[in-house]
Amino acid sequence: MTINVTEIIRKTMGWCPLLRMKNTVVDSGMEYVYASGTKRSGVFANKTTVYEEKAPYSNTIKLVMVSGLFSLAILYFISVFSKPERAEFILLLAVSVSALVTWSFFSIKFRITTDGVEAVMPPFKYRVPFSEIKEIKTIEDIPWYAGWGLRMWGRRLAFISMRKSAVLIEKEKGFFRKLILTTQNPEEFIKKLKEEME
Repeated sequence: MTINVTEIIRKTMGWCPLLRMKNTVVDSGMEYVYASGTKRSGVFANKTTVYEEKAPYSNTIKLVMVSGLFSLAILYFISVFSKPERAEFILLLAVSVSALVTWSFFSIKFRITTDGVEAVMPPFKYRVPFSEIKEIKTIEDIPWYAGWGLRMWGRRLAFISMRKSAVLIEKEKGFFRKLILTTQNPEEFIKKLKEEME
């Protein structure tokens, strides 16, 4: 029995860097997109964005994220001049990963398209078609233990940028039954979403 590693990667992640191709995972609603945000052809290519907004961020989380990245960068530059090669490599890796996570976190967006709702935190995108939406409402506060960024707990998927009221979308089917979005103005987002669904 021959194992095709490329095919396994493509099936599990929806893309494969070895083949320079990408497929969308339609079943779960989770898609993998290139960090560059390149357009793709395929199942969702005909949709049009009706409304898009960036996630709001508190000054506290901005300070925490940027100061953490800045501290790692300073440690890296100190290690360059003191010449410990192992520490230099580890710190460079830590700075790179931290920079990527910071960029991804501050790139959270929410979209309403002609046929569904999308939440994006590069390199991931989650899409809910209108046909799968059971209920839309606001929730008052996100629990402190939920964390920030792309979060999964239970059968809930959350794109959290700050502690505030958020949009809760309940689905009819799929693994994730609840999607939480920390939009700028949840009531306004829900109004636009319901207008598009009619």
